[in-house]
Amino acid sequence: MKICYIIPLRDGLISWGDQSRELMEAVAGPDIEIVLVDLPDAPVKTIMSTYHSDMAAPLVIQKAIEAERMGADAVGVACLLEPGIAAAKEALSIPVVGDAEAVMSYAALVGRRFSFLVPGSREGRLQGAGTSGGIEDLARKYGFFNKLASVRSVKSQSLDFAAGRGDLPAAMLEQARQAVREDGADAVISYPTMEVLTHLRANLEVPVIDPVQAFVMMACSLVRLKVSQSKRAYPKPYDLN
Repeated sequence: MKICYIIPLRDGLISWGDQSRELMEAVAGPDIEIVLVDLPDAPVKTIMSTYHSDMAAPLVIQKAIEAERMGADAVGVACLLEPGIAAAKEALSIPVVGDAEAVMSYAALVGRRFSFLVPGSREGRLQGAGTSGGIEDLARKYGFFNKLASVRSVKSQSLDFAAGRGDLPAAMLEQARQAVREDGADAVISYPTMEVLTHLRANLEVPVIDPVQAFVMMACSLVRLKVSQSKRAYPKPYDLN
């Protein structure tokens, strides 16, 4: 099985490649080939808003189409804001899985309400600002909004997450604990390195789910079930037929 995971950034493999590969390999079996690609011509090096996401989307769609032509069995995009995912579902016949839809599906299985931990310009609970607005929109789209307890931010850039900045584990753990105690979350969604993910799981009393690993598991299950997105829901554009 070949799974293509698109990092929708310029120099994305440099910034996120090792961390993504480590997270994926922890859950992928020996029969799964993970192909990581980035977007050398992308106009952005980080995505922290819908604005950035929409700028990357056209290149994501083209890369997804190319991946299917090159024999991929499923495609995903390494971003909670899911640039190009809806359009790629229309363009492709193989399963296209978004990080947000995959991880929210798993969080809803193991808890009644869940919270996201994301990088941001300030620390604490976000309400419609920056990444939070895009996540809230996707939660509505996928039918999970009533289960979304909160989106909380650690004051950092997304590249700090990739680098596993020294004080990041403690800051993320504090926000996760606040999500549980103050927001009513009984599951936490985070985008860390494997080291930070292990730290959060060891120190929280609720499940912690990583979007990268959730994507792998969801994509592989769809391939094995031999099902893909419905073409009634995501009809192929007429000029691609």
